[in-house]
Amino acid sequence: MSKPVISCSKNGPMIVKGLENFIDSDGSCLETKPAMGLCRCGASLNKPFCDGNHKYAGFTDELSPDRSADKVNSYQGKDITIHNNPLICSVAEYCHTELETVFNVHRDPWIEPDEDSLEHIRALIDKCPSGALSYSVKGEPQPVAECVPAITIEKNGPLRITGSIELKDANWGQGASREHYTLCRCGTSRNKPFCDGTHSTVGFDDSK
Repeated sequence: MSKPVISCSKNGPMIVKGLENFIDSDGSCLETKPAMGLCRCGASLNKPFCDGNHKYAGFTDELSPDRSADKVNSYQGKDITIHNNPLICSVAEYCHTELETVFNVHRDPWIEPDEDSLEHIRALIDKCPSGALSYSVKGEPQPVAECVPAITIEKNGPLRITGSIELKDANWGQGASREHYTLCRCGTSRNKPFCDGTHSTVGFDDSK
């Protein structure tokens, strides 16, 4: 069976074809159809599905000129080198809250690979939903585990894509993961179709 495919219509919804695993933010499974239109303007009254309100909300999927630079920053430690591209970070904040010894935004540099064990850092990076974080060991980029193709809704946040679902015609950032990534549904990301964490600053509420 072929894997699902996502495409983004111009200034309109995401079109998802062939998806079997669609998971709500509470962990329940949502019904799927051979083709579905998912809202990415933030204005649908039937979220996560598109209801056509992008036409009246003035939604545009143009890239913003003030988005973060597309650059991979590398932080070398004795056992592991951590790579990060801020452009594709969805600000899930697992790194700050679960491994603050390594990831501390109040420090320069904010990533210190030698402040915890290789095993803990690997486990944390594996949880990064956007794929902004990756790592190398002895100079060799490390592969990520392949998951079952699925789309999971983050409460008041993006769509979390796993399982190497194809995303057509995307402006992939440097070092971006194709196995897992996050897609904007609030309509305000500066790096569409990817999430850049702006949903948290604009107060996106997916219940409205």
